[in-house]
Amino acid sequence: MLQVDGAPPFSSEVWLEMCREHVAAEDHALLCRISFEALAPRSGDPHTWQAYASWETALRDELAVQRAQRLGLDPAPFLRPAPFVAGLAAIIKEALAAGTPLAIETALDRRRWSRLEELEAGTQFDLGRLIVYRLKLLLLERKDRFRPEPGREAFLKEYAQIIDGAAPAPMETDTE
Repeated sequence: MLQVDGAPPFSSEVWLEMCREHVAAEDHALLCRISFEALAPRSGDPHTWQAYASWETALRDELAVQRAQRLGLDPAPFLRPAPFVAGLAAIIKEALAAGTPLAIETALDRRRWSRLEELEAGTQFDLGRLIVYRLKLLLLERKDRFRPEPGREAFLKEYAQIIDGAAPAPMETDTE
């Protein structure tokens, strides 16, 4: 059992290799192409994957809308076709109020986890359950990549560049 606050018990690559022996080749190929980077279910893919990908796209759209509003930008270029999901605006507003980028990402990932549990409740031990497990494992791996030190180093580097760029240019003196 995977836990939202736990560590992944193994990598998704190891898990996919374990699955190779126990699922049909086409199911294994599906599990391999499921990712958060490419939310691209195909016609005929299981309902669980199609439902999650649609929901995740709607979540990202609402996130884009609220971030664009904060920046005074038009969100249209950032949106993808997605269904309306009631309550998503409030979920995003609450997540964005969490404060730090890490707290925001953590709040969003907890909501993703909850959605996966909702989808899992409608499955037996079947391909739908494996799809949910794959997505949960990917979420845990993503969370594991959040490390304070690299983030702090990247921030300090960016901050130094901003400060250097904002420093006033030396004044020219007339030597005549």
